[in-house]
Amino acid sequence: MFWSFTDNFLQQIVNFIVGIVLARILLPEEFGIIGIISVFIAVSNTFINSGLSDALINKKDASEKDYSTVFWANILLGLFIYLLLFITAPYISIFFKQETLTNLIRITAISIVIVSFSSIQRTLFTKEINFKTITIISTLSVVISGIIALYMALHDYGILSLVVRMVLGQFVTLLLFWILNKWRPKFIFDFKSLKELYKYGGNLFMSRLMNSLYDNLYYFIIGKCFSPANLGYYSRADTFRNLASTNITNAVQRVSFSALSSKNEEKEQMELFKKFLLSTFFITVFFMAILFVCSNEIILILIGLKWTNSILYLKILSISGLFIPLYTLNINFLAVKNRTHLFFQIELITKLFAIPIILVGVSFGIVPMLIGIIVASFLSYFTSAYFIKKLYNYNYRDQFTVIFKGIVMFLVSIILTLVADYLKIENLFFKLILNLILVCSVFLIGMRFLFPELIMELKKLKKSY
Repeated sequence: MFWSFTDNFLQQIVNFIVGIVLARILLPEEFGIIGIISVFIAVSNTFINSGLSDALINKKDASEKDYSTVFWANILLGLFIYLLLFITAPYISIFFKQETLTNLIRITAISIVIVSFSSIQRTLFTKEINFKTITIISTLSVVISGIIALYMALHDYGILSLVVRMVLGQFVTLLLFWILNKWRPKFIFDFKSLKELYKYGGNLFMSRLMNSLYDNLYYFIIGKCFSPANLGYYSRADTFRNLASTNITNAVQRVSFSALSSKNEEKEQMELFKKFLLSTFFITVFFMAILFVCSNEIILILIGLKWTNSILYLKILSISGLFIPLYTLNINFLAVKNRTHLFFQIELITKLFAIPIILVGVSFGIVPMLIGIIVASFLSYFTSAYFIKKLYNYNYRDQFTVIFKGIVMFLVSIILTLVADYLKIENLFFKLILNLILVCSVFLIGMRFLFPELIMELKKLKKSY
């Protein structure tokens, strides 16, 4: 889990730093337009995987025929999606009433084709649990693309700097994957193999497609119903939240799937699952607490006064981020147990929670919509926990005990920082440092008295190195 977490964390950190500098140079409206484009790119990239990579990882005796078949399927799909976006770009521009979208979408969509060429190399490294190499590749790609984007922004290229960053990052990733992984495709395409793999990956694909649509739905609604500036404020707050929440979620999803799949006995799987649950929630609550109590200082210090509207959005989103990694862990466990049909059903049920949230947002505004996201986040987690309990006798008490302890630390952190406000510290840096010290103190004490099992696991990890 260390290298997978490091991979995501380094990517997020570099993207975060580059994003901060770009946010100081560019306008909220420009980030809003990129937010609209990102909706279509993110959903399109979901098709490139189609769940087939997961099927290859899960299949114990995957053959060269399987890998080559998936490779060529991804290439064909990537080219088709690019062509589709190229043709529909003018209509998307008209729908959002943004003339610049046509050319920007056509340029950015090139990244979809690039991703399709590197999917198998990434899959092979993941199956080998070689996250160290993936970390090196990902870090280099975001650093190189970030430097180029900063140069362009400083030389008045505006929104094009954000577009080039997205495409160049994927190209560098492709180049490094092909250099460091010696696998090369053969001219083999077997429909029987594709059909077999899709039996496993199909439900995962539908699940992740819904997940991608759901995750980007709010960008779509805000971009359509509100101004690009509002979407820019939301996207910045979402970026700060994702630095922690999505990073943890991605690490948990990749590592738990590989690690749990490697265990044959259900008892061993359940014990490992409990360890993942404990460590995942502790880390999540820690970072969400920091984001909540330090949101004012984080926004004003890092990206400036023009992003003040993002502060409230960040506070609300940090609460919704508490349950996302746990939900991912629960449904990932079902995928490991080959219950992909149930995996899909849960995703379908939980995504329906978005319907009333959207109606609230369109009727009452962005803030009520974000509060609705908190409710949906908890209900999604509760739904996944119900099926884990029902199928594998892992009762609510075990999961909710962990959650209760985490929420206690979260609330204590908030209370202490509210009390500290009476000191009336005006310097933002000093206030940020004080809040960080308070949160870290709460969690260190909490680890000692509420999460002693976590300390034992850390000691074991230390000995293994």
